[in-house]
Amino acid sequence: MFDADELSNETLVWVREEELPTCESHVDMVRLMAGELSGLTGWRKRTLVNTALDREAQDSTYLGYGLAIPHARVFDIPQPAVYLARSTKGVNWQGSQAQLVFLVVVPEERPEWHLQLLSRIVRWRQKNMQHEAEILSMPAAELTAQLRSLLTLQ
Repeated sequence: MFDADELSNETLVWVREEELPTCESHVDMVRLMAGELSGLTGWRKRTLVNTALDREAQDSTYLGYGLAIPHARVFDIPQPAVYLARSTKGVNWQGSQAQLVFLVVVPEERPEWHLQLLSRIVRWRQKNMQHEAEILSMPAAELTAQLRSLLTLQ
């Protein structure tokens, strides 16, 4: 377990290169993204998947305007992470179509980071509504750099 003094407020950010595949449900999408984030971070896949799905079962994380933000607070991770996946066609998220899906994971010990990241993502989406086609087609490296500066925590 990490001591709170050892936690880093640097948000790890990745944007998925490939377009999201067609999945049968939002649950499949959460499993896919949590598994991929596990591969990027080395964090336990089962923990990421189960924690994110437990949160999703409480209430849908689809927020409208093509945006879904499944999220989880997880014990034993050293810093927050955000993983963005995109779909020009949209993926089925409990009857709605999500073009942008952010998986947000933060250390359990720092719930305020969870709220900061969620609010920054929502504000960014609202501000960039008219630029959706650009966001969906932007190279992953460019979008990753943009999001890293947006999601730097204090």
